[in-house]
Amino acid sequence: MKKLILALYMAVLFVSDGSAQSPIAENGKGIFESKGCALCHKQDIDTVGPSLQKIATAYLGKEASLLSYLRGQGAPIVEPARAPVMNPQLVKIRALFDEDMQALATYIISANDRPF
Repeated sequence: MKKLILALYMAVLFVSDGSAQSPIAENGKGIFESKGCALCHKQDIDTVGPSLQKIATAYLGKEASLLSYLRGQGAPIVEPARAPVMNPQLVKIRALFDEDMQALATYIISANDRPF
């Protein structure tokens, strides 16, 4: 069922004109900002952490890998040598409900779909 919902959501993303974020991505943005992710991850420049665009490009088509990493169950794809800096932040992220975790991952992966 989750795969069906995700497939339908992705279809809507590809058909939409990009003028507005989906409710799921919008919720993900709120989580991204409220959990402090935006302090280290900017849209198009690397700072303390890699840019959202870099993360989105690396995890495109690999949302399950991103979710696994955010849950503390997988290795990072982007800049693994810098991952220990992220570990304290992951403690906060792991406490999210599944639907919030999904919304956060959707927001991160859709970074290349947003103007900067």
